Amino acid sequence: MFNFSRMKFVPVILFLLLGQVSYGTSQSAGTAVRSGPLTVYISDNAEITEVRLANRRLTRAVQGRTVLDGCVTQGPLTKAKLAGGGVEFRRQMVHTATNHKVQLTERFRPTATSVRWELELSPGGEPWTTRIETQLHYPVSSGVRFWTAWSDPERHETGKSAGMAQEKEWRDPLVAMPVKDLKLWYGATPFRYEEPLLGFIPSGGDLFAIPLATFLEPAKDAGFSVVLSPRDTLLDLGLESTAGGDLTFSRLHHRLGGPQPVQFSLDLITHEADWRGGLRWMTSEYPEYFNPTLALADELAGTGAYSATEKEFDAEKMRRMAFRTNWKASFDFPYPGMFLPPVGDTEVWNRYSDEPPAADPESESAPNGRTSIRQMAEYSRHMRAQGFYVLSYFNVSEFGALLRYPAPPRRYPREEDLWKDANDFLYARLQDAIIRVSKGVPPESLKFYKWRTTKSKPGDPYYTWGVGVVLDCGEPAYADFLLKQAQRHIEKVPESSGICIDRLDWLRLYNEDRDDGVSWYAGRPARSLRMSWKSLLTKLGPLMHDAGKVIFVNDHDKRVDVLQQADGIFDEFTYAGATLNLTAFLTVRKPALGWTAAESDLKPDADAFFQKYLYLGVYPMAPFLGNDHSLLPSEWVDKQYLDYGPLLDLMRGKKWVLAAHAAEVTPGQAKVNIFEVPGGYVVPVTFGGDRKEVTVTLRGLKPGITRAEAHQPGRAEALTVQVARQGNQLSMTVPLHRGCAMVRLRTTAEAPRP
Repeated sequence: MFNFSRMKFVPVILFLLLGQVSYGTSQSAGTAVRSGPLTVYISDNAEITEVRLANRRLTRAVQGRTVLDGCVTQGPLTKAKLAGGGVEFRRQMVHTATNHKVQLTERFRPTATSVRWELELSPGGEPWTTRIETQLHYPVSSGVRFWTAWSDPERHETGKSAGMAQEKEWRDPLVAMPVKDLKLWYGATPFRYEEPLLGFIPSGGDLFAIPLATFLEPAKDAGFSVVLSPRDTLLDLGLESTAGGDLTFSRLHHRLGGPQPVQFSLDLITHEADWRGGLRWMTSEYPEYFNPTLALADELAGTGAYSATEKEFDAEKMRRMAFRTNWKASFDFPYPGMFLPPVGDTEVWNRYSDEPPAADPESESAPNGRTSIRQMAEYSRHMRAQGFYVLSYFNVSEFGALLRYPAPPRRYPREEDLWKDANDFLYARLQDAIIRVSKGVPPESLKFYKWRTTKSKPGDPYYTWGVGVVLDCGEPAYADFLLKQAQRHIEKVPESSGICIDRLDWLRLYNEDRDDGVSWYAGRPARSLRMSWKSLLTKLGPLMHDAGKVIFVNDHDKRVDVLQQADGIFDEFTYAGATLNLTAFLTVRKPALGWTAAESDLKPDADAFFQKYLYLGVYPMAPFLGNDHSLLPSEWVDKQYLDYGPLLDLMRGKKWVLAAHAAEVTPGQAKVNIFEVPGGYVVPVTFGGDRKEVTVTLRGLKPGITRAEAHQPGRAEALTVQVARQGNQLSMTVPLHRGCAMVRLRTTAEAPRP
């Protein structure tokens, strides 16, 4: 079901004839849609035949069309001009195997910065689905390069075994590659019965985080990008390319027929021969997906922790490690989902423990101790007084612990006591939100946790850690419960800076007992949990933000469209190279805190470990007392963080500079990136090996650079760097130590950061 079909373009001989470079007047027939330097030619068959870049006097036989898999045109195709220089085509499509019909309308319109390609599939008739494909062909020569926001530019497949394997090796994602055969998935591998990949981890080489594809011609300094709108309803999306220049975006599980149209839009843009071009356009066109809602989010940027401990620690030492934020590990609540029980501020309960027997909230002891609302609030207040931040644990897809199915006898008869037992509360209040195992899911593929010995069968819940169950946050009763939990956090723990929402991997699922009006899965209506998430976040986001609270996410589903209400990412798997890359792309203008699982993650080369984080603008986790399944302090680890802490501290508030050719260094000598920060810029120069210095060229920066200084790992004193300016270009020779320097460019007279 999920394999892409091969492209169905005209024969290759015609490709070769059309793919030649031409200059001057185009011989293309059809309609020309112009936007600035870009002209797109569309034939009377509603197919793109050519693009022209006027400012570079470059014409390419780029071809493009819309394909509904298994469908053919029935009857005439009509064409009409649109106001403003656009064109519209209408035709009826019929599926040859099922005889389902739908009207396809395509519009090509000029915008201020692009040619926008809009698709609309009409409502009406019996519901059905097929792959909705955007197919393009770019003429490939030896100098053409390809880029997307990929997890691994070398496409090493990992994460295949239950979605849990992690390849830690890292490969630079900011490198355009020769055009080649690729099959990538948007954010996560789709859920399917044959291989459900429960507990999915986005560590494979077959993922991309932002729906764009870019072809580059360095010899002409020309680039051409295809960008899908994150505002569209996108369920499962694939991207396939071939070495011959064919490109397909495939949209899966969208319901055709029914009461409402299915609509998509994508933009064709031109820019310089730099991977930054398409990404720059996206951050400008869709800022709500790239910018944090609250400026407070940037203050939380730093090395983080995931610790339940409330013991005192050496605050000054942690500051020198660039430490800022503790995501309070998931033990304060009595069980997942019951984050703040409905009790008075001083009433205590047993913290969650996954050790049997289930903790009794009325007992006097528990493996992880006891807490109260007042104690939680005091912890956040104390941390804030020291200059640190706390994110409270939150989860919208998992509920309960040591749950049983079917419902066991009720333990607490009084309604006000339901919260004391996860089974009581689930079956009395939230039962309708349970997502049940579908027929066709192999029993051996279901993940069972250590105290659950019976096997699930169709109709049973999906189980998760601690023998909780997966719930659908689009179910009204559960959504209402979650919103009330968030409101209690706002009121009862005022000095917590916000929440971090765990485990977005469950968004891959479809709830086949519900209907979101847009999904069609396994031959029936369903509700995509991505749709449930977006529905909940349209309420949860404003609730938190209006109270001055941020939302961070642990986004195993690595897609930019699910991050509209998220202010930042605290990712659990950035020690896997592919996951680090995806996290970096999703946070080009947001803070990103990453996970360090153990001391072994820093070995055998601690410099390489830190330098990939500096290069991509992501913070690794700090060695912190009580870190849960993550990095703990040691003399050796602490020294590495103290060496790199001052450099990490410099990139707080970073926004990637995406100007054309913004930062360059001689290939092979080092890697370089550039971020705008308050008061200027920082330039991470990394992976310089044994070199003592390298020359860096910068472009597109704001005027007024007053000074530059190089901060090196393990050295207290910054070195002055001389900057030469020629027009819009700066150059500087950067001294390296351990192959690295973080150059601070100041545009104001502000004092250096401590």
